[in-house]
Amino acid sequence: MRNVRHVLASICLITAGTGGAFFPAYAATLSVSDLPQGFDPNFILSDSDMFDPAAFPFDAMVSFLRAKGTLATRQIADIDGKQKPAPEIIWRVAQSYKVNPKYLIALLQKEQSLVENPNPSPSQFDWAAGYGVCDACSKDDPSIQEFKGFASQVEWAAKQHREKYLIQLLTRGLTIGGQGLGKTAVIDGIPVTPTNHATAMLYSYTPHLHGNINLWRIWQRWFKPSLPDGAIVRSNQTQTTYLIRFGQKRPFASRAVVSSITDEEKIINVDETSLSGYPDGTAIKFPPYALLRNGDGEIYLLTQDVKRHIIGMDVFHTLGFNEDEINDVPDEDLAGYPDGDPITLASSYPQGVLLKTATAPGVWYVEDGKRHALADAVFLRLYFRGRKIKNVSVEKLESFERAEPYLLHAGELVKAPDEPTVYVVENGALRPIPSEEIFERVGWKWKNVITVPSKVLALHTKGDAFHPSVTEPATLATSY
Repeated sequence: MRNVRHVLASICLITAGTGGAFFPAYAATLSVSDLPQGFDPNFILSDSDMFDPAAFPFDAMVSFLRAKGTLATRQIADIDGKQKPAPEIIWRVAQSYKVNPKYLIALLQKEQSLVENPNPSPSQFDWAAGYGVCDACSKDDPSIQEFKGFASQVEWAAKQHREKYLIQLLTRGLTIGGQGLGKTAVIDGIPVTPTNHATAMLYSYTPHLHGNINLWRIWQRWFKPSLPDGAIVRSNQTQTTYLIRFGQKRPFASRAVVSSITDEEKIINVDETSLSGYPDGTAIKFPPYALLRNGDGEIYLLTQDVKRHIIGMDVFHTLGFNEDEINDVPDEDLAGYPDGDPITLASSYPQGVLLKTATAPGVWYVEDGKRHALADAVFLRLYFRGRKIKNVSVEKLESFERAEPYLLHAGELVKAPDEPTVYVVENGALRPIPSEEIFERVGWKWKNVITVPSKVLALHTKGDAFHPSVTEPATLATSY
């Protein structure tokens, strides 16, 4: 095995029930500058990253494994001797010990590359989680044979984390390896002070930085979002188009719906791997402001994020909706949208309208009784091409509540006329993109960068620099 593995290489530790491990010396000296960008040695994974058994639904896990390699189709003996698909074994262990299936999968990849290796050897399955084997140990050692086998490895690894390390941390503040919250230890020459239980356990299971950096890289590559909220992306492999929203990927049901929301040229083409860390959200089957009627005859106005119940047909007709535009849909098509504010007679222009007066310059966007100033004609070109502007009196315009100015849409790439910095818009904030390399790694196209007046940028808050998940090749060691 490639690194010191915990547990129970010492019979005395097994019989004492401590669940700890014996570690031979591991010689390595690093400096903080050797650590990859974004890696915090004091906080590698969150506690929920390790212990949330519901974080990866079974079907999603199987799809993930199928996309990565051959593990999803492997039939392997479980601890009861019955042949089962590998995902069923992983799932059973995850639910039994309340461990995140994502963590177990990442551990299998870190230890034996079982997830992405198309043709792993029997030995890789036998010591799948690296449990009970140390660098200097023989895999033929009689004292570790009870841990041999894929199912046993996954079982013992989960048990070690939940029933040994966690109990040790909760009862005496330290694992058998001497790791604990707020307890500083020098690891590979770097002082490390775990700030949560999960990080303390990771150093207990793998008592050096190299292996934990590799685990962190796997986690970042697979399970950490690397795309800005609001991005519209298309898988290079499946050609499915998704909206990245609130940590989920929501597939579009058709190209027509895609084109109703964005310019096809602005879609980011990405590999399926970049999407695998996002759980599937509700499919987007209808364009914004579609009118949908459920089985009970209730009519809703759909926005990008919510559905709004129109309270009665008198409201429907008074506000100018057209019955010919209603789509009758099954209840499940609406179930995935949270409820927004109901639409009543007091709701002015729920579908939005452009207004101006004859006596003052400027155009306003009015929706739901609130008016938003368009600070520049660039908004008309970007988001309201072909929309008519309605002339109203000053009194009519001022009857609507003045709200914040209209902002650039999520996912837009913008820059100022005389500045080189390119920003991506996310949740109303401008996030600077630090380098050309990052820009191109995400899959953005330079032709989609829009130059806007500085006054438009000034309307937005400034966010943190945009750094996608770090996936650069390991430089500290070739394998651990």
